[in-house]
Amino acid sequence: MDRSQSDPKASAGLAFLLSQVGAHSAAKFAERLEPLNLKPAHVGILTVIADADGISQQALAERLGVFASRLVALIDELAEKGLVERRNRPVDRRSYALFLTETGQTTLQTVSAIAREHQASICMALSDEEQGQLAELLRTIARDQGLAPGVHPGFRLLGRETKS
Repeated sequence: MDRSQSDPKASAGLAFLLSQVGAHSAAKFAERLEPLNLKPAHVGILTVIADADGISQQALAERLGVFASRLVALIDELAEKGLVERRNRPVDRRSYALFLTETGQTTLQTVSAIAREHQASICMALSDEEQGQLAELLRTIARDQGLAPGVHPGFRLLGRETKS
């Protein structure tokens, strides 16, 4: 019999531990972004736009799994900060293509450095080998749960009211 079966505190609920560490990590990352006046959702949007320059707002909403109406407000915020620009799409003038501005590209580079520092801080208790093992195990769980690679599931909650 392994220890986790005989000692209920040893397993402490693996799903709970994942949630606990995930919530802590998300909160700490949000704190690290505050000096840039950005939220984690902004970073997710900037990252997708950087990976798919010229993506339409509708395609971005679909990729993130967020209501298009909520996404418009977030893109407005990024445009006001000078990080994203909308351009008319020649094939369909009713929709916009999204691009990072030069400032947006520079900001995303800064965010990448912050993300590396954040990961190092969160994972400092693990060796490089342990970090690799953990990452592979978490990717396995994410695939099994049908999570989209590189897309935080929190986007699905943006603009939706919670039901009691």
